[in-house]
Amino acid sequence: MTTTDQRQMELTLPMVPDIEIAAARAAGNLARELGMSSEKVDEMMHAVIEACINAREHGYCADNRIYLRFVGTSQGEGRRIDVWVTDRGKGFDPDDERSRRAAPGTAHKRGRGLQLIEAHMDEVDISTSRDGGTTIHMVKYEKKS
Repeated sequence: MTTTDQRQMELTLPMVPDIEIAAARAAGNLARELGMSSEKVDEMMHAVIEACINAREHGYCADNRIYLRFVGTSQGEGRRIDVWVTDRGKGFDPDDERSRRAAPGTAHKRGRGLQLIEAHMDEVDISTSRDGGTTIHMVKYEKKS
């Protein structure tokens, strides 16, 4: 029989510069407690940073808060961390944003947040509406070797 270990954490953070570092550290600590490798932790932390920056810079929230939820699961040889980053802002059209991406090789220093999140995480789902804000649900897996 396989046992499952699960840890959860919820944070509500103010939308102030560099708050994404606190969010990433919290997620990273949880992932390390589960036994995820440094490489997987770093990738997940980078995605959390990008999601928080996007919420802060583009959410236009009246409450100026970012809501985060982390659920880490360890079962047998597998590890998984689920991350939800939510704002209560104006929402956006993810497909529209993806269509505006700069072509590969183009010198462009901004506007790659979603692309980086999708590159670093194993699953990404975006729920958004003009009156309900945005939630990005990201999942990172690791099979223990």
